Order: sequence, then C-alpha cells, then structure tokens
Amino acid sequence: MSKSLEKKVLKEVNNIYSYILTPLQIKKLTNKIFKSIKNEKYNRPKRISQKDILLITYADTIKSKNKKSLEVLDSFLNKFIKKTINTIHILPFYPSSSDGGFSVKDYFKVDLQHGSWKDIKNISNKYGLMVDVVLNHGSSKSDWFINFLKTDGEGKDFFYHLDKEFNTNHIVRARSHKLLQKFRTNKGFKYLWCTFSRDQIDFDYRNPEVLIMFIKIIKFIMKQGPSFFRLDAVAFIWKRIESNCINLDQTHAIIRLLRIIISYNKNKCMIITETNLPFLENFSYFGRSDEAHIIYNFSLAPLIINTLIKGNSSAFRRWSMSMPPAKDNNCYLNFLATHDGIGLRPLEGIISKNDIKKLIPPLKSFGAKFTYRKDKDNQLSVYEANISLIDAMAGTINGKDNFIYDRFFCAHAIMLCFEGIPSFYIHSLFGTRNDYELLKSTKIFRSINRHIYDYDYLKTKIYDSNSHISKVYNQIIKLIEVRKKQKAFHPNATQYTLNIGNNFFGLWRQSIDRKQSIFAISNVTNKKQVLSLDKINILSLENWYDLLSLKEVKSNQKNLTFEPYQTVWVANK
Repeated sequence: MSKSLEKKVLKEVNNIYSYILTPLQIKKLTNKIFKSIKNEKYNRPKRISQKDILLITYADTIKSKNKKSLEVLDSFLNKFIKKTINTIHILPFYPSSSDGGFSVKDYFKVDLQHGSWKDIKNISNKYGLMVDVVLNHGSSKSDWFINFLKTDGEGKDFFYHLDKEFNTNHIVRARSHKLLQKFRTNKGFKYLWCTFSRDQIDFDYRNPEVLIMFIKIIKFIMKQGPSFFRLDAVAFIWKRIESNCINLDQTHAIIRLLRIIISYNKNKCMIITETNLPFLENFSYFGRSDEAHIIYNFSLAPLIINTLIKGNSSAFRRWSMSMPPAKDNNCYLNFLATHDGIGLRPLEGIISKNDIKKLIPPLKSFGAKFTYRKDKDNQLSVYEANISLIDAMAGTINGKDNFIYDRFFCAHAIMLCFEGIPSFYIHSLFGTRNDYELLKSTKIFRSINRHIYDYDYLKTKIYDSNSHISKVYNQIIKLIEVRKKQKAFHPNATQYTLNIGNNFFGLWRQSIDRKQSIFAISNVTNKKQVLSLDKINILSLENWYDLLSLKEVKSNQKNLTFEPYQTVWVANK
C-alpha cells in the first residue's frame, strides 16, 4: 500500500509541477507530502442516504446577549434542528476582515466572537459538520500578507504578484473590479492578483510551500472532527496568464491530491467543491470519481426560480432530461438559497441570453440587487441576483400576486425530490425577507440575505403558530420529514424526468432496491391544472397514494387535479 500510495502522490505532484520543478524537486516534494500521510489508515467516507439533509448557516446568524455565537447556534440546533437535519455547514468561522468570513486572516484560529475550537468539536460530535477551506485567497490584513509587503517571514512568497500589468480581458472573472491591484512592498510596487476583491489576495500555488501549508491546514482542521471539507472558489486557484485561468488541469490535480490525503486519515471525510460555473464545467469536478465526492448543483436553483416566475417548465425539463446521474456514493448537493445571491451564470448554455435577461425585471421588482462580472468580450453581465428566496417568489413575470407561500413551498418540494442531497440556507427555514437595514449599513448587496436574529425573538416566533416564521418553519420541516422516509429519494436512486407538458414539472424516482416508486409532480403555474394519469406509468396492480396529502390515488382514477403550485408525491409504498 505504501508504494501504491507514493505512486499516486507522485503522479499528482507531477501533474501540478512538471513544467515548473525539476524531477529532483518533484521527488523531494512528493516525499515531503507522502511522509505526512503514510502512517495514516485509508478510510472510505460514510455512505450517503435519503436521511442526509444539510443546513447552511453563519456562526452568528442567531445571537444572544453575553453568549458566544457558536454556543447560541448549538442551543438552536439542539432545540429546533437535531431531530430533522443531520449535517451543518458553518460558514467560515475564522478571524476575517471582510466578505462574510471569506477573507480569512488565520486558518488555525476560531474568531473569538464566535467561540473556540472546543465549540466546533462540540457541534461536530453531534452532527456531520462541513468546514470551509478558502483555498484561492487570503486576507490583506493577515500576517502572511503583511509579511509579503515586508518581504520577510512566513507568507512573504505566498501571493500571486507581477511586476507590471498585462491585458486581463481573456481571464474569466466572477467580479467586475480591476483584477490586478497595486500594492507597495519593501521592494517597490507589485501588482497583486485579486479575483474577488482588493481585500482577498490570491495565493500563488506555483510556490509548493503554499500547497504544503494548505495540506497542513486541512490536517489540523481534521482533528476538529468535520465530515466535509468545502473547497471554496477552487476553480480559480491555478493561474497561467496565457489561459483563461479557470478549471485548469493543475486545479483538478490539486483536488485529486487533497482527496488522497483526506482519504488516508482516521476521519471519514468527503470533499465538496464550490464551483459556480455552467453545468458541464461544474460536473467535471467529479473527475473519474477521484476528485469531489459531492458537487453543488448550481443550475438547479435558478432553473426552479425561472420556472416558477415564468410558469413554464420547458427549459428546466429539457435540462433535467440531459443531466447525467452521479456515480454511486458521489452526488449532487441541491439548494435554492445560500449566503450568496442567486447565481445566474449556471443558466448559461441552458437558456438563451434573452431568456436570462427576461428574469431580471421581475426579480428587480421583487427587491433584488444585482452584481456583475465581465464576460469574454469585456462586457458586463449579471453574475448573481441578491435577494432573499421568499421575496424571489413574490410573483410572476407579470408582477406580484398572492401566491408567495405556494411558490416558496413548491420550489422546496421540487428541490427535495431531486437526485442528490438537499441543503437549506437557514433563512429558508424562517422565510426571512429582504434585509434593507443591513444592506444600508454594510452597503454590500449580499447583506440583503444575511439577516441576524435575536435567539429569544426567534424562539417566540417559532412557537407562535400564527407568525410568518412559524408557518414557514413548520411546513419546511414537515416536507423534510416526509422526504427522509422515502428510499426512492436516496441521492443515488434512479431519476427520470416526466414529459408532461410545460404547466408541470415531474420526476419518477425509484429506490435502489426497485421496491419503491414515487411520481413527484408539481404544478408550476398560478392556475388550477388537470393532469391525465395516462401520462404517467402508475401500475393498476399496486395501491398508490400521495405522501403529502395522504390521499389515495385510485386505480380507476383518470386525472389528478392540482391547485396553483401544488405538489404531489405519488408513491406505491
């Protein structure tokens, strides 16, 4: 095994550095990496199932006076989440200077306002825990970057810099600001590569010490008990200035190397890659089942939102029919909302540019703000819509109406039945509305969807059955609980898209053991609709019923009648 493992490490080190380092340097680097893992035992990650549900939250989304935020989060999880959701993604809890924690100053510390590593371990002992590793960039306020400016000490050669500018129009960007930012160092002015902001300086992985440092960071975090490592903005980590600097071969080789290292450890951890890209580029991060265990299904959220706003499933249905299934124990991570906005770039190649543009006016009328990126022609295009999910469901292309709750629950019912693991941004549990006060305070568009709750207030509202928060929370929890009991909703269970017209979106899911079938069908319009049962293959030899309403679907029944945005999960077991 040692020889085999060493060969695997050598292969990926070669893939990364063969055009930079000599064979002797590659051998030395391989030995250094190999020595850090050779005494560990190989562990297969845990098996996934339909019971796996993910909750995404900041450490301090819920606060309470005189208490550390991780302690408050733990109390909330134990009281309201533990029986329903088994995995928690705590967004970056490290000391940070901006971007909601993603401008990390020190990867070896927990921000004192949140708590300590003891609090992280406490949560990881009770739940599957997802932890961010922000691979692409570090804070301009970090000791590493301060040492870079001084040209002395750890970090002095960690950051990607140039002595002069060059034309960057061909480089794929996630933002519209100037890519190369000018900084004064002890050795004169340097141009630093800043993919996301001036406060987030990109690391230079051409220096093997950067890779070694992140291996060290990952092994340190492993000791705190996470089940998942989320590799943030990983598509951008390798640069070749003659290329578009995204999805490069070296990037994929680094992920394969990290998977090897994580696999040979006492913890059973999985890798999830955060790559907000068009579908096929995103799908490439599965590799040959040797890169990410899980990839975000970035196209799903904007497609569902587009479908419900336009009242037409044609684009969604066409995409769903062509979506390749993930291989056994690899899977998609499905979501409708995150701490960021609703990414529109994943719609590219699925619907036309004109159809994407048609989505902008209604979202704007529902309160959305928009961030932009520069495309390959150096033109600005919308990168994401910043809006709370429930406000994005406020109406249709014709304006606001009274179906906001119906659309909101329909969107979640569709997401919950889709192949993969479902995840919920914490604000989706409460139906949190656009936070204009926080937006006004921070002047950051993403703040519109990052409301902070007082814990006592939140508890009161959850217990008040007449409150908006209680109505949303209880309905979403109910949907999750029904979903978890269905083997046909296993992340790797068979999925076929039903061709039942533009007014509906439907899937046939069949359990891996072939015993349970579910026809998950939603009316995606604001009108009552009738569906002929001749269009779906319900066998008359079996008894069928709707898992959500518990109503029987009789063998001699000819039609199903749907209220606006109603979903049925018709099952044989």
